[in-house]
Amino acid sequence: MSSSAEYLGLLLADGRLPVGAHTQSAGVEPAFQNGMTLDRLPDYLAVRLRTVTEVEAATAVMARQVWLDDSTARVSLLVEVDRAWRVRTASDALRDASDLLGRGYLRLGARLWDLRALGGRTWCRPVVLGVLAAQAGLDPRQTARLVGFEDVQAAVAAALKLKPFDPVQGVSWAVAAGADVEAMVERVAGIATVEAIPATAAPQLEHWAQLHKHSERRLFRA
Repeated sequence: MSSSAEYLGLLLADGRLPVGAHTQSAGVEPAFQNGMTLDRLPDYLAVRLRTVTEVEAATAVMARQVWLDDSTARVSLLVEVDRAWRVRTASDALRDASDLLGRGYLRLGARLWDLRALGGRTWCRPVVLGVLAAQAGLDPRQTARLVGFEDVQAAVAAALKLKPFDPVQGVSWAVAAGADVEAMVERVAGIATVEAIPATAAPQLEHWAQLHKHSERRLFRA
């Protein structure tokens, strides 16, 4: 594929990709259902970027590194990376949502590159994103930034649907979150072992996700 890494990185960050991301609110819907007000969205983004998103970004960085090691063991090593993410994600609602996104990203990636080695099992979103980042030629920082940006834009876009407000305000919040995204990128870009993937958790967010799983009134899967 002749497209540049920069171009492919923008493509992978596009919220209009047909990967099922439109079904996800990055936890914003359950947060609203449990009392969070719209003005607290910037705080919510900051918490996610230090916990849930950081674990996913580190997992993607590690998956990217494993995939670039073109050896017969790389799929089994990816299984270890996938397992590491799962043991760091207590909520089965979040794991199920990630698996759904992973299938969507894998279906997309398989149309662009040879990913047959990943067939036959379920992969979490950050592992597949890491593989796609490797195929697209993204470096570790670009990979982590992709995960951070995708999380921020998913949350802001969902908030706009759930509690309509001036879209310009949403852009302002996304820009403000950029500093936290970059700080997260610096923390995880050097991840070189599965054991180094952080285990930072957000129990309240995971609890809300579990409640949301059984909600009969929802627009988003998670």
